[in-house]
Amino acid sequence: MLAAVAVLGTAIVAWSNSNLFANQQILNTQLTTNVNKIKESIVIENIWFQTGTPKYINITLNNVGTIGLNVTSIKIDNKTDGIIDQINQTDDAVLPGKSKSYKIKFGWQPTVPIKFFITTARDNIFVTEESP
Repeated sequence: MLAAVAVLGTAIVAWSNSNLFANQQILNTQLTTNVNKIKESIVIENIWFQTGTPKYINITLNNVGTIGLNVTSIKIDNKTDGIIDQINQTDDAVLPGKSKSYKIKFGWQPTVPIKFFITTARDNIFVTEESP
């Protein structure tokens, strides 16, 4: 009976150690993901409204964070008539301290405010509003 208790106790300790190790790896991954999300930062440096046919909007983003990031989408929302345009970027990397410009075809109207939503691969959303 004593041998059975010793074997059972050893099995339980081995199981709990493996379970603890698996949970520790999950927590480390979650911590790294959340810390990297905090380190991600974009400044929307400039927005140009180009006239002509068709009209374009140029957006320049600067990565002021300490890690690289990937822009996954840029959404443009015109509040007055509900026009929403979205461009999806795939693996469009912006290194720390570097800028990236996007030229988007969009029929903007003078003096109508437009909201810009820039989304990254880590699901950070950066928002600004500009009027032509």
